[in-house]
Amino acid sequence: MNKRFNIVLAGILCSLGIMAQEDTLTVRQNNEVIELGRTITYDAKEVTGAVSATTNLSHKNSIKPSNQLFGTLPGLMVLQNAGTVWENGATMYVRGIGSLNSNSPLVLVDGFERSIDELSSEEIESVSVLKDAVATSLYGIRGANGVVIVKTKRGTIGAPKINFSYEFNMATPKRLPDFVDGYIYATALNEAMRNDGLSPRYSDSELNAFKDQTNPNFYPNIDWIDESLRDASYGDNVNFSAQGGSKFVRYYTMLNFLDNRGILKPTSDNDGYSTQLKYTRLNIRTNLDITVSPTTTVQLNLLGNFTEHNRPGESTDNIFSALYQVPSGAFPVKTDRGIWGGTTTYSNNPVALISGRGYARSQTRAMYADMNLKQDLSAILPGWSAGFKAGIDNTASYWDNNTKNFGYESAAIDLVTGEKSYSTLRNEGTLAFSKSVGSVSTHFNLELYTNYIKQWNKHRLNATLLYSMDKTKLKSQNSGRAFMDIVGSAHYSYNDRYLVDFSLSGSASSILDPDDRWGIFPAIGAGWILSKEDFMKREWLNLLKIRASYGVSGRANYGVNLFQDIYGSGNSFYFQNTSNVPSSSSGMKFTQLGIDGLTYEKSHKLNVGIDFRAWNRLTLTLDAFYDHRTDILVSSGGSVSQIFGMSVPQINNGVVDNRGIEASLGWEDKIGNLKYRLGGQFTFARNKIVNQNEEYRPYDYLKRTGGSMNQIFGYEVIGIYKSQEEIDNRGVEQLLGDVRPGDLMFKDQNGDNKIDSYDQVALGYNSTCPEIYYSFDLGLEYKGIGVYALFQGVGNYSKLLNTASIYRPIVNNNTISTYYWENRWSESNPNGTLPRLTYSGSDNNYNTNSLWVTDASYLKLRTLELYYNFSAKLLKRTGFLAGVKVFARAHDLFCLDGIDLRDPESIGTEHPTMTQYAFGFNLSF
Repeated sequence: MNKRFNIVLAGILCSLGIMAQEDTLTVRQNNEVIELGRTITYDAKEVTGAVSATTNLSHKNSIKPSNQLFGTLPGLMVLQNAGTVWENGATMYVRGIGSLNSNSPLVLVDGFERSIDELSSEEIESVSVLKDAVATSLYGIRGANGVVIVKTKRGTIGAPKINFSYEFNMATPKRLPDFVDGYIYATALNEAMRNDGLSPRYSDSELNAFKDQTNPNFYPNIDWIDESLRDASYGDNVNFSAQGGSKFVRYYTMLNFLDNRGILKPTSDNDGYSTQLKYTRLNIRTNLDITVSPTTTVQLNLLGNFTEHNRPGESTDNIFSALYQVPSGAFPVKTDRGIWGGTTTYSNNPVALISGRGYARSQTRAMYADMNLKQDLSAILPGWSAGFKAGIDNTASYWDNNTKNFGYESAAIDLVTGEKSYSTLRNEGTLAFSKSVGSVSTHFNLELYTNYIKQWNKHRLNATLLYSMDKTKLKSQNSGRAFMDIVGSAHYSYNDRYLVDFSLSGSASSILDPDDRWGIFPAIGAGWILSKEDFMKREWLNLLKIRASYGVSGRANYGVNLFQDIYGSGNSFYFQNTSNVPSSSSGMKFTQLGIDGLTYEKSHKLNVGIDFRAWNRLTLTLDAFYDHRTDILVSSGGSVSQIFGMSVPQINNGVVDNRGIEASLGWEDKIGNLKYRLGGQFTFARNKIVNQNEEYRPYDYLKRTGGSMNQIFGYEVIGIYKSQEEIDNRGVEQLLGDVRPGDLMFKDQNGDNKIDSYDQVALGYNSTCPEIYYSFDLGLEYKGIGVYALFQGVGNYSKLLNTASIYRPIVNNNTISTYYWENRWSESNPNGTLPRLTYSGSDNNYNTNSLWVTDASYLKLRTLELYYNFSAKLLKRTGFLAGVKVFARAHDLFCLDGIDLRDPESIGTEHPTMTQYAFGFNLSF
């Protein structure tokens, strides 16, 4: 039983056997109210669709709130991204992926399309996920990938509640690479060149100079990771909020400030500026609920967001690429003359990239404002109301660049005479200032709605009619887009047990052809609350409901103007002769052929589910789903001959099926002074490409159609050639490149005794989104002392190991990892599991093959919190404190996986993911 299976099995057993996420509003309490978006609100027990929600977000604060959602909602797959703190927001998928294009869900904040990562953690009240057609069809042409609804906190009737919190953050890099020293690198380079039939680069005396470190300025041994990165980043998070109000005005106001100081080390070498990765953000929010009259209410929301980040003049990607490339023995940080070190091969001294390239700074200013006015019209018709919502957002970013080139030189020494020589490769530059406007966007929303609620005898009806317009303008030309929706929905229940939902929306997008911009999206859902039936009534049974839904939602998140023919400047054309000499003139040419009949993707969604609650403690939700996606925009190049002469337009004939199951299970109870809860959730989603207009392939095993999206294809490794004799006698010729002892041996898939592109097969699983996503959590509290832990994992997930120097050493002037050096094939290590070293490169070894496609399943401890809530009795003595909590938290504390060298969610040459620690307190007055 392999390691991946153990990881996945442990997670599944834990999640299904004991634990699940608690906050699924569809089943938690009979008297709870759930908001489905589009102004639809009714009892949670009557929901017929697949909707999950959570308010359990207080155990983690994050610079990017999307990173709080790991494992919190059934069906929401949240994957971590590497990068600086201002760019590492999580990737989110709802029930896996179902399109060959974008699979990102629609994210709404207080009913308007906005990024969750523009918020602060403290202002978020709840997050909900809409997954099936009854819920997503309400969003028409934007709902196919699911909808994530974020609600911010609001005021309450009562005396002011003041909250103040402070949190100190520290984060350490996870799984930094371990590269060899200068001596081993030089030895490895010599071995690689000999393997290629070349003369070694370094002599024995030079190797000894590396080994003995007798001339470290000329034969150095630099740990570039240690020289460039410090052990931790540091940050602060300060929050102040006030909440309260009367029956006429309720308010919630908040001020949040946070900063982060990164992991770069040589950042204070220059007078007047720092080159550290620094980030600051200030959020100011005010939410008001105003009762204008007994029949008129108004909600006003305002958020100001101000951010600034600072970085070296060199990009972060280039800095980390240099850390993964430059060998320990290439050159010193600075020569003994105090000049940055470098060579004609390496101009990317990592320390100089951090310290010597100046700095760049960006500021972003955003304002988000919206209003919701609701008028009760019961005086005209009992149960009737109407209103409108309007929102306008404006965001702009500005860049200041103060950059320069650093001077560097190479240094050499004659080991016999001791004579030193230096070669200036670039002179020191001066700071050059430039500024620019990064991005500017204006986003306007308008909704008009009317709602009718009627109850008679055992019948209850809740109906809504809505019109909305959504328009975005950007700084760049021809990049704005607009959407329009007309939505009708109705919820009917009979005798509190028989439920029907129906929705019908018409939706249009400016992205589509003006003659064909509208789509129709119907959906229907039904539910039966069996626990209301006499034959099912039990004292211990709180809720038992079965439900089903089916309908259509859409997606049209394309680029603009794809339906248009576009012309551009052409090459010179020869039309005439001048003095018997051909002469030319410029012309025009097609640069884009418009897509004929461009339409939106159609997602046909079927969902069947069960909601169960018993003893007021146990909750269980089960769902099975099927998503049939049609009219996906795919390439038509596979069906058009290359003789056509230019790029052919895409076509809407892709089809993908996505199906799976979800389960969530939870238990919450109290024994004396001990309160505890156990919870978990599990999602399995598998997709299949039914049609993608694939080009002809001679063998079935080569076809991508019929398999999973983003499936990795490559060669199947069956061993390593140990000798030239084995190569000569095998009887199968590898045509990918020159084959030498120590090269990988591939399986001949079609039996033609040749290894070529026709021998590639599907390897591993999906490389973008795991098929299995699960989590489980535990919370305990005794007399104010508490502990909370959240584990999250994935399964059926693959990654391609192609990280420079770690898995691709020496080639392209890369250094070499300790892992590769110790496991490579060589004459002295004929049982090595990795291919021979090569300087020139190898099409046999460094292609996509089964050696490099690895299982990326993992189980992570996402959150561990220890806290203490001071007793109310003790606080009462102060006369002003209502609550005090002190806490210590850790996030991504450990990871169980089969890769070990790298974080399974970050295997590239990029800013590492971080293990985070937080210490702080919350005060309420």
